[in-house]
Parts: sequence; structure tokens; C-alpha cells
Amino acid sequence: MIKNISLILFGFIFVLSVEAQEKSTMFLTGNRTVDFFGSPRFSNNPSEPVFKYLTFDQDQESGHREKNPWLAGLMSLAVPGAGEMYSENFTKGSVFFGIEVASWLIADVYWRKGDKQTIWFKNYANEHYSPIRYAQWVLRNIGTLSPGLDTSTYHFFYRTPDANSHPPFDDLNWAELNRLELKVADFTHRLPYYDEQQYYELIGKYKQFSKGWDSQIGNDADFETGNAQFYSYGVEFNKADHYYTIADIFYSVIVLNHILSALDAFLTASHYNHALHAEVSMKMEPTPYGYLPSAEAKIKYSF
Repeated sequence: MIKNISLILFGFIFVLSVEAQEKSTMFLTGNRTVDFFGSPRFSNNPSEPVFKYLTFDQDQESGHREKNPWLAGLMSLAVPGAGEMYSENFTKGSVFFGIEVASWLIADVYWRKGDKQTIWFKNYANEHYSPIRYAQWVLRNIGTLSPGLDTSTYHFFYRTPDANSHPPFDDLNWAELNRLELKVADFTHRLPYYDEQQYYELIGKYKQFSKGWDSQIGNDADFETGNAQFYSYGVEFNKADHYYTIADIFYSVIVLNHILSALDAFLTASHYNHALHAEVSMKMEPTPYGYLPSAEAKIKYSF
């Protein structure tokens, strides 16, 4: 009984299998998404594309193109970081551009501080320093400063001097003062003309000029010792010089940043072009089971 039932079931299954084979053929691609969810999954004609309803990009390019190293270099020479971004290295591009912006901001801040400090020390010197007072001190102590020198041929002043006169000190004959200063062996410098940059620098740097400050006290012929006003003014002058020095450093950083960024952009573009590019495109390839999708890898290496 059991044997007969088994034969009947086997025959029934065999008939169904033959009938199904005649109606359609099932193809498996190995792609679970296509095999289980694709449509159609069956075809009566093995030569007909099984996945004719599925769409694929044919020979789709990656979109990457070679970069021009010279163009990248020129871009970064003009705007640091631009060439790196053009070469798709956005990290280095951001770094170079950030250095550029930060350097300009810092340089501008310190240059403005230097200008402000310069205005302050010039106003202070114009109010408290008199080259006429200094010239009077030289003339009064010339016998000690340069013994035996005949000063009768020197004419320091165009009119009666006034130590309390104000800029531009037109009463003083600067050329005659400088000529006399050359005769004093211990003098290392001559007083520059009023309003020159060195004028404001030297009156707070060399003690021989300290006699022009309105708080000058002590041994009249002693020019080896400065006074408190002389020293405090020198500190304020040096502050301005310090601010300008910092600004100049960052201006130098800006120039260097342009050059380094240009060189780096050239190399970055070159490395980009020498990198390995993979371009993947999807194709429908004919097989004994019909047209099936396949991945094609294109390997390109540029020198």
C-alpha cells in the first residue's frame, strides 16, 4: 500500500516538473535583489534579456579629470588655498586660506597699534622736548665738551632763542648745530631735523640729547646720564617700534604663505593626476542564460 502511494506521488511530481519546464525556465543570477525581487524572473526564450525591465547606466564615467598643476600654482599664488581646493584637497586649502586671513588680521591690528602709539609719542615729544634747549646746553658747555674750540664763527640761532618755543622751531639753525656737534669728539650722533623719523627716535635713545627735555636736572655738563623723562619716552617709542615689528613679521608670513601655497598646489595637482583612478560602469553582458548585468572596472594610471 505504501509503495503504491509513493509511486503515485513520484509520478505526479514528475508530470508537474515536465509541464513547468515546457512553460518557462527559471534563471538565477546570484544577485539576491534581482533573483528574489526583480521582474520578470522567468523567460520562455533564453535569448531574450531576462532583466529587460531593469535599467543600468551604460559606461558611466567617474567624472574625475586631471588638474593643471600650473593653473593650481597660479591660483594659490594669488589666493593661498585656491589651488589646493581646485585640486580637491579641501583640508590643505582651508589651512592655507586660514593662515592668509589670520595673518592679515593680526598684521592690521598691530600696524594700527603702532600708528596709534606713534601719534602718542610724537605729540608727547612736541610738547616736552625742545631742540633749542638742547642747542643752548651745547653752546653753554662747549668749553667742557670740546676745550679750546672757538665758537665765535657758529651762529646757532636766527633770532633770540626761546627754549619754550614750539615746533617747527624756526629759530634754530640746524645746519650750524650739526656742524658744531661734529667738533665734539664724545658725541656719537647729530640731532636730525625736526619731524624726521630719526628725530623722534634719537631724542629717546642717546643720552646726549636728553638735555632737551623740559625736566632735565643734574650736572649741566654731564651727558652720560639721562633723566626719567628721557627713559620713559624711550619706552613708549619702543612700544610703537615693537608693534610695527610684529606687523612686519605677519606681512612676511603672508608673502611666504603665498609662495608655499603655490608650490604645494602645484605638487597637489601633480599627485592628484598620478593617483589611481577607478571608473566603474555597469553593462548588460550576453550569457548562455540571457543578458545579465556585470560590473566593469577601468583602471587608469596617468604619468
